[in-house]
Amino acid sequence: MWRPEATTVRLATVVLAAMLAACASPPAPVVPGTGTNAIALRSINAAQELLERGRLDEALEQARIAVRADPRSGRALVAEGQVLDALGRRDEAGKSLSRALALAPRDGVVLNARGTWLCRHGDAKAGLELFGRAIEDPTYRQPVQALANAGSCALQEGLLPTAELNFRAALGLAPTDAQSLVGMAHVELKQGDALGARAFLQRREALAPLTPAELLLAVRIEEAAGDARAAARYRAQLAPLGQGGPLPPPATPRDPRP
Repeated sequence: MWRPEATTVRLATVVLAAMLAACASPPAPVVPGTGTNAIALRSINAAQELLERGRLDEALEQARIAVRADPRSGRALVAEGQVLDALGRRDEAGKSLSRALALAPRDGVVLNARGTWLCRHGDAKAGLELFGRAIEDPTYRQPVQALANAGSCALQEGLLPTAELNFRAALGLAPTDAQSLVGMAHVELKQGDALGARAFLQRREALAPLTPAELLLAVRIEEAAGDARAAARYRAQLAPLGQGGPLPPPATPRDPRP
């Protein structure tokens, strides 16, 4: 039996649903070239800035806000993984970066980040393969970083020809890339060319004061070149910093910005 009141209820329900849909916030737009919506991207940038300032708990909170805002964003998961790694939560970081790669297998930023983590934690072969894929991404705006990271990864494994190839490629794109200049100084010193090492480190020194690790490298280079006066000059700069001892290993690949 037809009941007019039932029809009225159904019509009211449909109208209410339409009104609610009209009032609902539209999805945040995806920022071109990132695969991530604008809301999540703001939190990613905040997480990165907090990470660089050493405020790790706050950085993790922002990274997780980004993941909740855009659960399909590989870059949000990269931010989460980088903060977790800085907190020493290696396994959790690895899971976040693995999920990021599954979601965005062609994104140069994600490939670089996952490659950095793999190389840092002992799987240089897999890391180098991902750096190569990052460079192949035509939308990737930071190929120099992937090349420099590949060089650092190869250098720490003693793969000097591979390290040199990548550092030189990075310097071909960005002649003042500090990571690659220092990396090439290490490569040249390990290959017995102290003068070549000096030339690369001098290019780095022209950009900004050397770090303690770079000053120690400079001492070793000048000692190998037989220039005791230059070695003493660099050693004098180290003395107030309380630095000395054996040459530290080259820097590991640096984390990319998501």
